[in-house]
Amino acid sequence: MDRLKIFQILIFVAASVIILRLFYWQLVSQIGQNATSAPQDEIPAPRGEIFTSDGFPIVANQEAFLVYGEPHEVRASANVAQTLAPYLVSEKFATLEASLSDESKKQKEEEIKNRQKEIENKLENRNLLWVQLARKAPRVAKVALEQAAGIGFEPDPERFYPEASMAAHVLGFVASDKFGQDTGYFGLEGFYDRLLRGQPGKIRRKLDPFGLPILVDRYRQLAPRSGAILHLSLDRVVQFIVEEKLKSAVVKHGARDGTVIVADPQTGHILAMATYPNYHPGARLGVDEQLYKNPAVADSYEPGSTFKLFATAAALELSLVTPETRCDVCTGSRQIGGFEISTWNKKYFPNSTVTEIIEHSDNVGMTFVAEKLGIDRLYDYLKKFGFGEPTGIDLQEETAASIREKSDWRPIDLATASFGQGIAVTPIQMIQAVSTFANGGRLITPKITEIIEDGSRQQRVSPDQDRQIISAKTAALVTEMMTRSVEKGEARAFAPKGYKIAGKTGTAQIPVAGHYDPEKTIASFIGFAPADDPKFVMLVLLTEPSSSPFGSETAAPTFFEIARELFNYFGVPPQKE
Repeated sequence: MDRLKIFQILIFVAASVIILRLFYWQLVSQIGQNATSAPQDEIPAPRGEIFTSDGFPIVANQEAFLVYGEPHEVRASANVAQTLAPYLVSEKFATLEASLSDESKKQKEEEIKNRQKEIENKLENRNLLWVQLARKAPRVAKVALEQAAGIGFEPDPERFYPEASMAAHVLGFVASDKFGQDTGYFGLEGFYDRLLRGQPGKIRRKLDPFGLPILVDRYRQLAPRSGAILHLSLDRVVQFIVEEKLKSAVVKHGARDGTVIVADPQTGHILAMATYPNYHPGARLGVDEQLYKNPAVADSYEPGSTFKLFATAAALELSLVTPETRCDVCTGSRQIGGFEISTWNKKYFPNSTVTEIIEHSDNVGMTFVAEKLGIDRLYDYLKKFGFGEPTGIDLQEETAASIREKSDWRPIDLATASFGQGIAVTPIQMIQAVSTFANGGRLITPKITEIIEDGSRQQRVSPDQDRQIISAKTAALVTEMMTRSVEKGEARAFAPKGYKIAGKTGTAQIPVAGHYDPEKTIASFIGFAPADDPKFVMLVLLTEPSSSPFGSETAAPTFFEIARELFNYFGVPPQKE
């Protein structure tokens, strides 16, 4: 009997312990958690600014405010809502009242009413200690409300572009995501969004066990931390020259659009990058969203004759040809795999040297070089030059124009790839690859940002890769061929006198629905100067020029016009003839 009682007592004690433990976890511990880990509201952090190479803020922050309310202290929520709402209308209504149509005026009034109601509802919820009422409110809204009881303000800067649309495609823009948070899209804003946005501040408040705020308590505020600052290699003077000359060229030659990239071939840093037409990152109302994408890194195209440089470089590097090797198939057009290969003007140059093949931009001659290489070696060298892979430039929307698997190549693919047909590249890939001829054979990752400044810490941005892919000797041989191509090629009349420029024209038909459009082309010119001590490498690309389909008559003159300005800017004097 005694044993039975002892057993019953033990059961009772064990049950009591379990019940008490459950009570603790279900209620007591929750009280502690609610008091210390209460919900938080965010205070936005100032976004990091972006500076050009001369220390100018090409993306800055201008004053604006987050407006918040403390509902239990607000005395006249309707008056607050009526005062604040007109400052929060959509961008499309942010213009002079007289310039709005009657329909727009009605839409604006309706939006203001909806805003007022929304603000009133927030302020009438007495269970809240703190509530966000508006983001990016202008100073006039703060002045109008700063005497109102229960209304407060926190800095909430918004993006400002001192140079308007300059380098828009490089910069990208900031907009609200689906959660209402400032988010960078495209360009640098998108690529470095996590660093630029900083660390938002927090509003912490204690709740009772039922999840309701303890109104007699105060909320605690954790200050935000500003985002990192970017210092770019982008040169404002070079960018201005490029944008002005590019716009003029697109208009003059009736092109659909155009792109220019200027880089330092020794470091891979971008000095200028422009596309026309462009847009204003801070005034995007009515802008076609297709313009947001940066064609310099996101669009692919068939490079045409500019691509002849890479097959030639590979053959020289492997000692399969020399600059003096003569072509024994350059007497006329050729049949390869059931397709005819001919020169663009049906003129042929029997017994041409490899140097002359580049000078004449001879497609038939390039098939001679390609056959020396074979599919395996050409394919491998195209990969070495970075084609088929993203370059790693610090811009959000970069894509890699893919190269078909080697196993899918046929003899006709070997032939056409050697002169830039049937293969796709991006403009930034071409800049990276041609820079190897200007810097002694090194493939360097292009970058736009030089230094990231995060608080007291500065980090220099280094290229992801800097490796030797061809010898300095091969690079010098290709450079000499490019120089002779400028001196003796179709565009020689436009070249500035007294300067040694290495370059190559390109004219590529545009593939449409399985065939090439006979009327539309992409005209390009790529090169560097001065050839013996390059200060810059540059690509000029014009899509569908109507004045002439040829790169020698559209892209090349534009290249030389920009080059003249750059020689003056960099202090490069002409050499004596």
